[in-house]
Amino acid sequence: MIQPQQGSGLSLVWAMSENGVIGSGGTLPWSLPDDLAHFKRLTHGHPVLMGRRTWDSLWLRPLPGRLNIVLTRNPTFSADGAQVVTSLDQAFELGTTDRMFCIGGAILFDEVMHRADRLEVTLVHAEVDGDVYMPSVDWSDWALTEETLHPADDRHAYAFSFRSYERIDD
Repeated sequence: MIQPQQGSGLSLVWAMSENGVIGSGGTLPWSLPDDLAHFKRLTHGHPVLMGRRTWDSLWLRPLPGRLNIVLTRNPTFSADGAQVVTSLDQAFELGTTDRMFCIGGAILFDEVMHRADRLEVTLVHAEVDGDVYMPSVDWSDWALTEETLHPADDRHAYAFSFRSYERIDD
């Protein structure tokens, strides 16, 4: 099984509500412009790995300034401006020269969590309705390394926190 090369790694990046919602009707269930800017700062210049549904949900395709890698079971799927792969090994072959960011969705997060060495989580301080939930995370495997609170304001209906985690070595 191919892993990211030494010196590189895999980060998972997502936003979720306090009740674990990460999506609703194929989109985010909130509008948080500063979270989107944070996402861009984190991922710009790096490969981003996503599932086909996440690709379909993007309002801007491909995400500019990043190698977009779409993982799908459909070998005939095409995505203009992205590399389409049908296995995680293919994805890691494309993205092993740099830190790769997995941006979702829930099924893919569950499949790659064990390979990640960093998590970048935006915790939205609200309980919202949705139809996609973040898979369970064993937080005992992770150390919180940074947290920044962003209060609600006229552009952000909810307060949220940027949280960075690193895997704890056994």
